[in-house]
Amino acid sequence: MSRDRARPAASAGSAAFVIAAAAVGMANLVEPFERGWWLTAYLFLVGGLAQLLLIRGQDALTADPREPPASLAWAQWGLWNAGTAIVAVADMAQVMAGVDAGSVALLLALVLYQVGARRGQPKSERRASAFGYGYAALVAALGGSVLLGTFLAGALPGQ
Repeated sequence: MSRDRARPAASAGSAAFVIAAAAVGMANLVEPFERGWWLTAYLFLVGGLAQLLLIRGQDALTADPREPPASLAWAQWGLWNAGTAIVAVADMAQVMAGVDAGSVALLLALVLYQVGARRGQPKSERRASAFGYGYAALVAALGGSVLLGTFLAGALPGQ
Protein backbone atom coordinates (compact mmCIF):
# COMPACT_ATOMS: atom_id res chain seq x y z
CA MET A 1 0.00 0.00 0.00
CA SER A 2 1.21 3.47 -0.78
CA ARG A 3 1.70 6.44 1.48
CA ASP A 4 -1.00 8.19 -0.56
CA ARG A 5 -3.46 5.66 0.85
CA ALA A 6 -2.03 5.70 4.37
CA ARG A 7 -2.78 9.38 5.02
CA PRO A 8 -6.46 9.24 4.05
CA ALA A 9 -6.80 6.09 6.16
CA ALA A 10 -5.25 7.93 9.11
CA SER A 11 -7.59 10.88 8.62
CA ALA A 12 -10.52 8.46 8.41
CA GLY A 13 -9.32 6.79 11.62
CA SER A 14 -9.22 10.17 13.32
CA ALA A 15 -12.74 10.96 12.10
CA ALA A 16 -13.99 7.54 13.25
CA PHE A 17 -12.78 8.24 16.78
CA VAL A 18 -14.49 11.65 16.77
CA ILE A 19 -17.73 10.00 15.65
CA ALA A 20 -17.29 7.31 18.32
CA ALA A 21 -16.74 10.03 20.92
CA ALA A 22 -19.96 11.77 19.83
CA ALA A 23 -21.88 8.48 20.02
CA VAL A 24 -20.51 7.67 23.49
CA GLY A 25 -21.28 11.22 24.65
CA MET A 26 -24.86 10.98 23.40
CA ALA A 27 -25.30 7.57 25.02
CA ASN A 28 -23.93 8.97 28.27
CA LEU A 29 -26.43 11.84 28.11
CA VAL A 30 -29.35 9.46 27.63
CA GLU A 31 -28.23 6.83 30.12
CA PRO A 32 -25.20 7.92 32.17
CA PHE A 33 -22.64 5.22 32.82
CA GLU A 34 -19.51 5.06 34.92
CA ARG A 35 -16.61 6.91 33.28
CA GLY A 36 -18.74 7.82 30.27
CA TRP A 37 -17.37 11.36 30.10
CA TRP A 38 -13.82 10.10 30.47
CA LEU A 39 -14.34 7.74 27.53
CA THR A 40 -15.91 10.52 25.44
CA ALA A 41 -13.00 12.88 26.10
CA TYR A 42 -10.39 10.16 25.58
CA LEU A 43 -11.79 9.06 22.22
CA PHE A 44 -12.05 12.65 21.01
CA LEU A 45 -8.72 13.94 22.31
CA VAL A 46 -6.46 10.92 21.80
CA GLY A 47 -8.10 9.08 18.92
CA GLY A 48 -9.31 12.14 17.06
CA LEU A 49 -7.50 15.40 17.78
CA ALA A 50 -4.04 14.12 18.75
CA GLN A 51 -3.93 11.76 15.76
CA LEU A 52 -4.92 14.57 13.38
CA LEU A 53 -2.26 16.89 14.82
CA LEU A 54 0.41 14.18 14.52
CA ILE A 55 -0.50 13.44 10.90
CA ARG A 56 -0.80 17.03 9.72
CA GLY A 57 2.29 18.14 11.63
CA GLN A 58 4.40 15.38 10.14
CA ASP A 59 3.08 16.15 6.66
CA ALA A 60 3.97 19.82 7.08
CA LEU A 61 7.53 18.95 8.13
CA THR A 62 8.25 16.54 5.29
CA ALA A 63 8.91 17.48 1.69
CA ASP A 64 7.55 15.39 -1.19
CA PRO A 65 10.79 13.72 -2.27
CA ARG A 66 11.72 12.92 1.32
CA GLU A 67 8.36 11.70 2.62
CA PRO A 68 8.49 8.82 5.08
CA PRO A 69 7.88 5.46 3.37
CA ALA A 70 4.38 4.02 3.24
CA SER A 71 5.32 1.24 5.64
CA LEU A 72 6.21 3.83 8.30
CA ALA A 73 2.95 5.72 7.75
CA TRP A 74 0.94 2.49 8.04
CA ALA A 75 2.84 1.45 11.19
CA GLN A 76 2.14 4.84 12.79
CA TRP A 77 -1.54 4.60 11.91
CA GLY A 78 -1.90 1.01 13.06
CA LEU A 79 -0.09 1.47 16.37
CA TRP A 80 -1.90 4.71 17.22
CA ASN A 81 -5.37 3.39 16.44
CA ALA A 82 -4.81 -0.01 18.03
CA GLY A 83 -3.27 1.58 21.13
CA THR A 84 -6.12 4.06 21.48
CA ALA A 85 -8.77 1.36 21.15
CA ILE A 86 -6.98 -1.08 23.47
CA VAL A 87 -6.54 1.53 26.22
CA ALA A 88 -10.20 2.59 25.97
CA VAL A 89 -11.58 -0.96 26.12
CA ALA A 90 -9.09 -2.20 28.73
CA ASP A 91 -9.61 0.81 31.00
CA MET A 92 -13.40 0.48 30.88
CA ALA A 93 -13.05 -3.26 31.62
CA GLN A 94 -10.43 -2.47 34.30
CA VAL A 95 -7.87 -4.79 32.74
CA MET A 96 -4.63 -3.03 33.62
CA ALA A 97 -2.42 -5.32 31.52
CA GLY A 98 -4.46 -4.17 28.51
CA VAL A 99 -3.96 -0.53 29.46
CA ASP A 100 -0.22 -1.22 29.60
CA ALA A 101 -0.24 -2.91 26.19
CA GLY A 102 -2.21 -0.08 24.61
CA SER A 103 0.07 2.50 26.21
CA VAL A 104 3.14 0.76 24.80
CA ALA A 105 1.54 0.82 21.33
CA LEU A 106 0.84 4.56 21.70
CA LEU A 107 4.42 5.27 22.81
CA LEU A 108 5.83 3.26 19.91
CA ALA A 109 3.59 5.19 17.51
CA LEU A 110 4.90 8.47 18.94
CA VAL A 111 8.48 7.35 18.38
CA LEU A 112 7.59 6.52 14.77
CA TYR A 113 5.86 9.88 14.27
CA GLN A 114 9.00 11.68 15.48
CA VAL A 115 11.22 9.47 13.29
CA GLY A 116 8.99 10.18 10.30
CA ALA A 117 9.11 13.94 10.87
CA ARG A 118 12.90 13.93 11.17
CA ARG A 119 13.37 11.52 8.28
CA GLY A 120 11.69 13.98 5.94
CA GLN A 121 14.44 16.50 6.54
CA PRO A 122 17.95 15.73 5.29
CA LYS A 123 20.61 16.29 7.97
CA SER A 124 22.21 19.05 5.94
CA GLU A 125 18.89 20.90 5.75
CA ARG A 126 17.69 20.39 9.33
CA ARG A 127 17.22 23.78 10.83
CA ALA A 128 15.78 24.77 14.12
CA SER A 129 12.29 25.99 13.33
CA ALA A 130 9.47 26.96 15.60
CA PHE A 131 7.24 24.45 13.83
CA GLY A 132 9.79 21.65 14.21
CA TYR A 133 10.20 22.42 17.89
CA GLY A 134 6.42 22.62 18.26
CA TYR A 135 6.00 19.19 16.70
CA ALA A 136 8.67 17.72 18.96
CA ALA A 137 6.93 19.35 21.93
CA LEU A 138 3.61 17.83 20.82
CA VAL A 139 5.16 14.36 20.62
CA ALA A 140 6.82 14.82 24.03
CA ALA A 141 3.60 16.14 25.62
CA LEU A 142 1.60 13.24 24.22
CA GLY A 143 4.21 10.78 25.48
CA GLY A 144 4.01 12.36 28.93
CA SER A 145 0.23 12.19 28.76
CA VAL A 146 0.34 8.49 27.93
CA LEU A 147 2.58 7.85 30.94
CA LEU A 148 0.45 10.05 33.22
CA GLY A 149 -2.75 8.38 32.04
CA THR A 150 -1.24 4.94 32.61
CA PHE A 151 -0.22 6.02 36.11
CA LEU A 152 -3.67 7.47 36.89
CA ALA A 153 -5.30 4.26 35.70
CA GLY A 154 -3.11 2.40 38.18
CA ALA A 155 -1.58 0.38 35.38
CA LEU A 156 2.10 1.27 35.61
CA PRO A 157 4.21 -1.77 36.48
CA GLY A 158 4.83 -1.86 40.22
CA GLN A 159 1.73 0.15 41.13
